[in-house]
Amino acid sequence: MEKEYGKLTSQQFGKLIGSLPEIRKQQVELRELVKMVPKERIDQLLISDYNWGEFYELPFVEHLALVVIAFNLTDTVIAAAESPDPQQQILDAMESLNADPCVDIDQAEPQFFEKQDLIGLLYSLQRTILSIMLFQRTISDLVRDVRENGNLDALFNVIRVDRAAVACPSIADRIARAELSNDKHFFIRFRNALKGPQKKHWEGYCDLRYSLFALRELGFDKLTDLELEKLLVHTLKVYPDNPGARKNLRRQYQLSKKISTI
Repeated sequence: MEKEYGKLTSQQFGKLIGSLPEIRKQQVELRELVKMVPKERIDQLLISDYNWGEFYELPFVEHLALVVIAFNLTDTVIAAAESPDPQQQILDAMESLNADPCVDIDQAEPQFFEKQDLIGLLYSLQRTILSIMLFQRTISDLVRDVRENGNLDALFNVIRVDRAAVACPSIADRIARAELSNDKHFFIRFRNALKGPQKKHWEGYCDLRYSLFALRELGFDKLTDLELEKLLVHTLKVYPDNPGARKNLRRQYQLSKKISTI
C-alpha cells in the first residue's frame, strides 16, 4: 500500500496528531493523580534508586523498548510488525490506551522491572513527548548533545522539561563542572530553567512542532510550499489558514530540517 508520507497516509498522520490533546491532558492528570496518593503508598512504591534520569542517557529507541517490555506490550508490537499495516495497528493500540489511560501500578506485574521503574518509565516517556512538542527533540537527543558537544542550551531545555533530569549523569557532570569553576552565569540560567518551559514555548504551535518532528523522522525534507500548506493547514490543522501561512511554514520547515534526529 502506497502512503503519501512514507509510513503514514494523510489520514494516519491526522490520527497521530489528533491524539496530542489527549496526551497533554494525561500529562496533567498524572500529576493530579500522584497528588492524591497517600505519602505512605508513595513510600512503599518508591523505595530506592528510583530516579529515571539514566533513561535519558539511552537512545530514544532503547528508551521506548524498555517501556514496551516493562508494560508487557511486546506481543502488541510483534503483532503490529507482522500485520499488513503496522502503523495502523500501532495507532489503534494507542487509541485504546488513550481511552483507558490509567495505569494501575498495584495490578501491574512487570517482568525484569520493579513497580517503581514503571512510574519512572511512564513519566519519562510523557516528558519526552512534551520535549518534542516544545523543542522538536527528544530528551535523549538533547542529553546526547550535552554529552558530546557540551551544548548548554540543550542542557537547560532538558531541565525545563524535567527537573528530575538533574540526576542524569551527563547533566550532573556539567553541573559539577560549573560548581567547581563557580560559574555564576551557568547557575543563573540553571535557576531560570528550573521554573519550567517559558511562556513562548507553551503558546500555541505545540502540535505544529510535533508535526514537523514527525515529518523529519519520516524523511520528508523536500516538500513544496503548496504541499506544506495542504498538510499542516488543511489536513492536520496545526497552523491557521491565513495569507502568510506558506511563508511562515516554509521558514519553520527549513529550521526544523536543521535539528538533529532522535
